[in-house]
Amino acid sequence: MNSRSSFLRITVLITVIIACLGATAIAQPKVSADEQKLYDSIGTAPDAVKAKIVGEFVKKYPKSSLRAPLARKVSDQIREMTDSEQKIARAQEFKSIFNNPEEEEMIMPALIVGYADAKKPDDAFANGTTYLSQHPDSVPVLVELMFIATDQAKQKNGKFVLQGDQYGTHAVELIEANKKPASMDDATWKEYRDLLPRIYQSMGILSMVKGDRPATQQRLTKATELDAKDPLNYLFLANSINMDYEDEAKKYQAMANGPEKDAQLKKILALMDRMIDVDAHFLALSDGNAQLANIRKQEMQYLETNYKFRHDGKTEGMQQLIDKYKAAPAKPKDPFSIP
Repeated sequence: MNSRSSFLRITVLITVIIACLGATAIAQPKVSADEQKLYDSIGTAPDAVKAKIVGEFVKKYPKSSLRAPLARKVSDQIREMTDSEQKIARAQEFKSIFNNPEEEEMIMPALIVGYADAKKPDDAFANGTTYLSQHPDSVPVLVELMFIATDQAKQKNGKFVLQGDQYGTHAVELIEANKKPASMDDATWKEYRDLLPRIYQSMGILSMVKGDRPATQQRLTKATELDAKDPLNYLFLANSINMDYEDEAKKYQAMANGPEKDAQLKKILALMDRMIDVDAHFLALSDGNAQLANIRKQEMQYLETNYKFRHDGKTEGMQQLIDKYKAAPAKPKDPFSIP
């Protein structure tokens, strides 16, 4: 390589870097001393007066470059609050101070969760639905309302099932199409993408409550594909398949002998085989889970009955089937491997 040529290239590179750094420094908005001082005072202020100082800052410096990080910091603090009534009050207060659209989207999930935690699901849906009428693609709000609908369904309140199913469906469409909201950073968007297994599980539960077994099984199967380690996906899936099995078995018992009954037998045996496989998954993944101990005993009985029916009354190979689906222990990292 020509040494002079190398020197020139390095010189040019250094010049470009310096120019870029200079441009970056110039592009940074200036913050006045008074502005910075008021901003810094928020962090040390007592909780009783903090909101007042935040309001004063936004009113005095509405276009400050510190406004966005301040809004994010305050909304994060509200989201972490455990007192639901306090969370609602602080979220409403936030909305009165920070009134830009992207700022409202920051706080809406926290407000909705606050209402849900305070056992006010009607208020959660009223506020969320109003917001979605103007911002129909707000993934955070869609997801929170879907989760609330699922929690209410578990408590035998089916009032929000249809809305929750609708919101969840739209949230999945947006997440899978990677339609990140313009105001959302990449790290937060990744969190929502990582929620997909739970979203599909919740939507499977909503379908179950609706009595839509094809949708239930499709959604729960998708949940198992996205998170193969969650035993609940397999438990719910086994329950739905079992309902199909019972219906098809009743049809079989009522049919006259012939080709149609033979075909029906193949159908119910295929459902039984699927149940065996799904139950084996559940038992493998729930091993050692104290909260699922009683359900495990029940599912083990179901598995043993079905397995014996399909294997001439024997259980040989059943434990091996369960063990096959247990998560393999992580391999120790080779300290000499190249990253």
